[in-house]
Amino acid sequence: MASALIYSVLLCFLILNQKGLGFNAERELYDDSSDSFDDEEREIIERAGSNTNHFNSGYTKDNFNVYYMGQKIDGASTMSFQILTYGYAKDNWSVYYIGRKIPGASVMSFQVLSGGYAKDNWSVYYMGRKMEGVSPNSFSVNHLRRELNY
Repeated sequence: MASALIYSVLLCFLILNQKGLGFNAERELYDDSSDSFDDEEREIIERAGSNTNHFNSGYTKDNFNVYYMGQKIDGASTMSFQILTYGYAKDNWSVYYIGRKIPGASVMSFQVLSGGYAKDNWSVYYMGRKMEGVSPNSFSVNHLRRELNY
C-alpha cells in the first residue's frame, strides 16, 4: 500500500513534468542543444555540473545541500547523507522519510524493515510516522501480516 502510494505520487510528478520522461507532449525526444530548457533550468544544470549526485529514490544532493524531489531538506548533512529504502534516508543527526525529518528517531539504531515499516530501539514507524503502543522489541512485519491475514 505504501509503496503503491509512493509510486503513484512519483508517476504523477513525472507526468506533470514531461521533461523528466524525456519526451515532450508530441512524443518527440528532447534535444539538449535545442531551446527546450528555459534560462533558469539551464543555469541550475550548469551550476550543478558533475557535482550533483542523483539517486533513484527522489533524493538528490550537491556539495552543499540535500534535496527530496527538488525541495531542499533543511539541516541535512551532505557529507553523511545515506539513502535507505522505502523513502527513508538518514545522516549523522537525523532520520528522514520522503524528505521530512522524523522527530525523535534514533539514527544509530534506525533500521528499515519492509513495506514502509521501520524501527529504532525505542519506536516503530510506518511511512515515517511513529506507531503508538507498538514495541520495537516484539514487532516484525511478518507477525503483523499473519495477524492481518495479509
